[in-house]
Amino acid sequence: PHSMVNYTSLGYKKIKAPSHIFKLIEDFWKVNKHIQEEEDWSDGNSFVNYWDRPSRMVSVSNEELIGGGPELHDTIWNV
Repeated sequence: PHSMVNYTSLGYKKIKAPSHIFKLIEDFWKVNKHIQEEEDWSDGNSFVNYWDRPSRMVSVSNEELIGGGPELHDTIWNV
């Protein structure tokens, strides 16, 4: 029903990012997606199956990437 709130299995409410924020993230991804770095996980970490297949990321905080850095990071997190 329309009145039902959608939560994840851990109880986090799912919401859509505001369109202007989604566009910032999408534009950042389009120009930087080819520069993925392998994530560094400590031994025994079980968040992802890193020992079988390394996880990769493109950090919005990375100032070396086009459009990345503290300004983009803070804009996203301060919505």
